[in-house]
Formats: sequence, C-alpha cells, structure tokens
Amino acid sequence: MVKLLKHDFSASVLATVLVVSTLLLLGVLMVIELWNFDLVRYNLYHQGEQARANVESGFLLYSRDSTLSYRWEGDSSVLLFGQREDSRVRYSRQRWGMYEVVEVQNGRHRSVRLLGKKAESFWRATLYVPENNRAFSVTGRTFAEGDVYLPRNGISYTQLRSEFFKGRALDKKQIKTSEERLPSLDEESQDVVNGLLDYAGEREWLENGSVLQRGFQESVVCVEVGEYLSGVRVSGPVILYASSMLFVEENNRLENVIIVGDRVEFADGFSGCVQVFARDTILLGNQVCLKAGSGLYVRQGEEKGFIRLGEECEVNGYVIAGAKVSEGEQKQLLYYQPESSRVRGLLYVDGIAEVHGFVTGSLYARECYYFAPEGYYSGILYNVVLPGNPGMAYPLWMRGPYERREVKWLD
Repeated sequence: MVKLLKHDFSASVLATVLVVSTLLLLGVLMVIELWNFDLVRYNLYHQGEQARANVESGFLLYSRDSTLSYRWEGDSSVLLFGQREDSRVRYSRQRWGMYEVVEVQNGRHRSVRLLGKKAESFWRATLYVPENNRAFSVTGRTFAEGDVYLPRNGISYTQLRSEFFKGRALDKKQIKTSEERLPSLDEESQDVVNGLLDYAGEREWLENGSVLQRGFQESVVCVEVGEYLSGVRVSGPVILYASSMLFVEENNRLENVIIVGDRVEFADGFSGCVQVFARDTILLGNQVCLKAGSGLYVRQGEEKGFIRLGEECEVNGYVIAGAKVSEGEQKQLLYYQPESSRVRGLLYVDGIAEVHGFVTGSLYARECYYFAPEGYYSGILYNVVLPGNPGMAYPLWMRGPYERREVKWLD
C-alpha cells in the first residue's frame, strides 16, 4: 500500500514539472515576442520620424533651389541622399491664385502646404513710390521701418490742415531712389489671373446652404453661384464663379477657396480664407477678417476698378489693384483703407491709393492721395504705419528672388 502511494507521488511531481516547464517556456517566448514587438514599434517610429524629416528636407530644398524642377526625374522625384532609395521625395505643384500649393511625399508620409515668396520683389521695400518729379510728403502719425523708395526730390514732413507731422522721421540710410515705373510683374501670375477671369468652361451649380469640402490632393472644382451667397460651407480647391455681382453673407464658411466675379462684396463680420479676383469692384464691410493665404485682386488695365476696406478690417495676404486713371482734374480713387484697418502682406496699387492705418509688409503705390471735403492732396501719406516684417510670406506677383516661404499647412 505504501509503494503505491510512493509511485503516485512521483507521477504527480513529474506532471507538475512538465506544467511548470511549459509555463516558463511560454513566459520566455512571451518576453521575446514583447521585445520583438517593441523593436518593431521602435523601427516603425524611427521610419516615420525619418520620413517626416525627409518631407521637411524636401520642402526646404524646394523653397531654396530655383533649379529643382529641372532636376526632377520622370515621376517628379528627387533623391535627397546619394543612392538611398528611402530618401526619395516626390513633388506635386499647382498654382492656387497668387500662391502655389506644393505636396511633398516620402513613403507613406505626405504634407501639403501653401507657399508664397520670402521677398515681395528684388527691392525688398517697405514703401515704394515711383518717380513723379515731385517730393513725397508725410504727415500725421506716419512712420516706416526698413527701406523706403521715393522720387528723387525726396521727402517732406508737412502739415495737413491744422495737423502737423507727429510720426517718426526717416533715417537717411532708409531712403533710396525709386525708378519711373513700378517693378515688373511675374508672367506666370498674370497668366493665372487671366485664366481665372476669362474661364468659360463648365461649372456645377452651388445652392445656398450646401457643403462642399475637398482636399488639395483632389482636382479643382469650378462651381457657379448666384448673386447672394448664404449658409454654405466650402473648403479646398474650389473656385466660386459669379456671373456678375456677388454678396457674401457673414454666415458662410469659406476656407482656402477662390472667388471670381465682376463685383464682390462681403457682409460685416465675415471671417474666412478667400482669394477674390474681380473685374470691377471689391468691397469689405466692417470687421471683416480674411485669414492667412487670402487676397483681393482687381484686374489691371480695366476702365473701372475699386477696392475698399471697411472699418476694423484685416487682410492677411495681399491687396492688388490696377486700373486706368482718368485724365485731367478728375482723379479716380482705386484703393481706400481707413485708419482702423490693417493689411498684412503686400499692398500693390497701380493707380491712386488713399491709405491709412497699418500695412505690415510692403506698400507699392503709383500715387498716394488724401481726399478731404475741400479737395484732394496728392503725393502724401497721412496716418500710415509701415512697420515692415522680415518674416512675411508674399504672393507671387512681382518678379524677385525665387526663395519661397510657407503661408500655411493645408493637409
């Protein structure tokens, strides 16, 4: 009886040893698997970080190298590092109004961004007024930083009615002599504008209250809208065409879109990111905010043309206006900006401009006027602050250095 118990005990110990050994083996295998899993996760993380770094390098290379597009291979790609295929970045580029949309991809990682220029033109000017054989006057609380290009007769600090000059006088090193014309324009940008304004292709109809949201990896969509735009939510590569006049209500949500029409007006309080290309007139109501990547453009050379900013408006991007100026005593005002409004970027007026308030970036104007009840004062800036900004991204409007600068991320 005792021997039977002894054999049973030995058998149970053997089973226990087998179970424990199996569990230990499984535990070791689990530890190895977890280690392999962590190693895989680390490798994937490292590959992702390297891909992101390659994309950033791709944007940096595109922004600095004007010859890059000539060195693209058949699939618009470039090897960043020698013969390492994993460093190959692929580019996709399209014009979007006065800016360009650039996509850079490395492996499965991609980024789409809106790019402008680092310098507005070869002049890199805070203020540029072409030669007109007379002195240029400033009065009120006017001052400018950076390089200022003025007619050869120089600058005069003057009095306007009962108000004397109370700003900051320019340093002699700031003042430079301008040429007889405004700087030459970028040919591709002129073609882009003409293509937008003269487009006569098919367009879908967009009802008020509609939603149309697209990514910039998708193709551009052209839609037709009525004279009154209300309650729509549109974003991405979408161009809104109005047959003539267009009033944009405050309740619209427009992001990164283009609007084309004869006359475009924005209601008080509108906020969004739009580039507007008009054949005649653009009017902003009060407290309108156009976010980074926006712009206002009235076609050059038209008989009529006018852009007006309302009170407390903000335009982040550009304002470009040009029209034929009436001959004789009657002067045609092309651009008006009140003292409470601000433009960040480029303000370019090939005509008569009455500018007050802030222009952070660059102001190019053929003529600056102040219109008063008793008449007008020519060749004068009154209560204008031009602080300059070396970190600004400018539109691709004038010829200048190639170097690009990021406006915003699109995807």
